[in-house]
Amino acid sequence: MLQYACYRLGNIDDAEDAVQDVFVKLYQKQSEDAAEIKNLSAYLYRTLANICVSRLREAARRPTVPIDTQPEPIAVEAEDFEQEYRRISRLLAMIPEEQAEVIRLRYYGDKSFPEIAEILDIPLSTAKSRFQYGIEKIRIGMIKNQ
Repeated sequence: MLQYACYRLGNIDDAEDAVQDVFVKLYQKQSEDAAEIKNLSAYLYRTLANICVSRLREAARRPTVPIDTQPEPIAVEAEDFEQEYRRISRLLAMIPEEQAEVIRLRYYGDKSFPEIAEILDIPLSTAKSRFQYGIEKIRIGMIKNQ
């Protein structure tokens, strides 16, 4: 879940907060009615996806101003992640969001197609076709940009 959130939000701190929020929501939901959750994994990932979308929308509306203008040294791992994140984000931005979401769940959420279909509440064939069409569009886009 943390890896999925990292690739949705772009940094580890926001991803950790989002995952923590998911478990807070789960705790609150269980205290209301635990029998209502039919598939825990689907519930957790759908909640995480919704939290990530909300945080991204909120960040887009709110301008950020750096507290310190002096650059801090960046760890090699963080720099590598940031470069990879930017590259993947550019590729996923080339395709419709519903296709990108299936790809994120498959690769970064490590979910099977039946799990993805349940998380997104879509037919299995739709999950598979969104993945296939998305990957094909990315492949074509990469060839055109070379």
